[in-house]
Amino acid sequence: MLFNSLAYLLLLGVVRAFEILTRRPAIFVLLASLIFYLVAGVFDTSVFIVSIVINWLISKYAPKNKIRIIIAIFLNMGLLTTFKYLDFILGAQALDPENSYIDIALPLGISFYTFQILAYQIDVVRGTSKEAKSFKIFALFVAFFPQLIAGPIVRSKELLPQIERLFEGKRKKVRLVSYGLALFLLGLFKKVIIADSISPFVDEIFIFGPESLLWAWVGATLFAFQIYCDFSGYSDMAIGSAYLLGIKLPTNFKTPYLSKGPRDFWQRWHITLSTWIRDYLYIPLGGSHGSIIRSIFVVVLTMGIAGLWHGADITFVIWGAVWGAYIAMARLFIKIRIHTIVAVPLHFIITVLLWVLFRASNWDAAIEYYQVMLGMNQGENASQTFYEHTAILPILVCTIVGLYALHFIEDKIHKVQTLWALKRIDGSFVRAFLLMVIILIILLPRADISPFIYFRF
Repeated sequence: MLFNSLAYLLLLGVVRAFEILTRRPAIFVLLASLIFYLVAGVFDTSVFIVSIVINWLISKYAPKNKIRIIIAIFLNMGLLTTFKYLDFILGAQALDPENSYIDIALPLGISFYTFQILAYQIDVVRGTSKEAKSFKIFALFVAFFPQLIAGPIVRSKELLPQIERLFEGKRKKVRLVSYGLALFLLGLFKKVIIADSISPFVDEIFIFGPESLLWAWVGATLFAFQIYCDFSGYSDMAIGSAYLLGIKLPTNFKTPYLSKGPRDFWQRWHITLSTWIRDYLYIPLGGSHGSIIRSIFVVVLTMGIAGLWHGADITFVIWGAVWGAYIAMARLFIKIRIHTIVAVPLHFIITVLLWVLFRASNWDAAIEYYQVMLGMNQGENASQTFYEHTAILPILVCTIVGLYALHFIEDKIHKVQTLWALKRIDGSFVRAFLLMVIILIILLPRADISPFIYFRF
């Protein structure tokens, strides 16, 4: 069930009504979560339920020590590997490697809920989080539908107490409904108006190949904004939806293209995954301790694994490893101060270059794209595409400038002052207006409904 659909809006509205009308609405939220996932299909739902049941049995019967962590890692990563990495390990070809960089056969959201469950098991053993009191509480902790498919990846110490209060009827009252609606609207705007609008151009440039150096940079930059608006749009809608149900989810994006370097970028991009990797991979592997060579190896290995999490392809592994090398290099030259005016655009250019590896359908396609992008090769003329329209290129260049300007505006929106302004004007009229705009955007005529990019990662 897509967030940018009337069906989802109806589901959210019904659950919100139960929140208001009943004292203990948790069972309805759990039922809605199962309905939400069932839309993806019986197969996806079956794998999801098996994962929940297995982990509940681990919680009940495995000893609360390192043995439990080993069992949890073995079973959860075994499930993830079976569906996501088996073909990659065996060297089998993807279903459609030429036109797609997303595995459509992957059970929906498996990478996200597997990481969330693993964090729960590890935190309970470490003593940083308590056990779920019952199976239904644990099930809702994993299945909570706003963040079920693509995060944020929430820690149990943050979400479990809220889920428990929901079952006990002690949930916090939603005092600023317009905030949840505004956040949902912001995410919907980024997804439908921006990401889906530039998606056809990105697809054609990457599938047919760029015609020139300029087209290559335009395509890569457009993809940088497409994936940001698509994924951060989902996160905004998830956080806004959860807020309307009385649940607070952590921030997942903070205008990453305004970052000054790689470390700053990963503190702004997919924040919940970045902190997960830091706490459960990077630090256990040794972090920055030891010699310079060892610390470089650890950060490259960690980011390589993070890249593999995104997809079972060598391009994702290299993408992550190069990010690791970039982070290590930035650490070596940390004493060299670069002014923000230079640091931000320089880092953005490097980020755009790295996105090519992420978007390219395979390694050969990435190399060919880089050859055009870096002026080492001439692009090929592609017939029957928008390249034939000479006015398109300047329009797309102006679009990129506008998107970056919107990035600055978004950075200003996410301030405490905006929240206070919403509090002053919150009321029935503002809520009705926001809801009306949400419905209008959902009803906009579209040639094709694009699923969220991270739904199948």
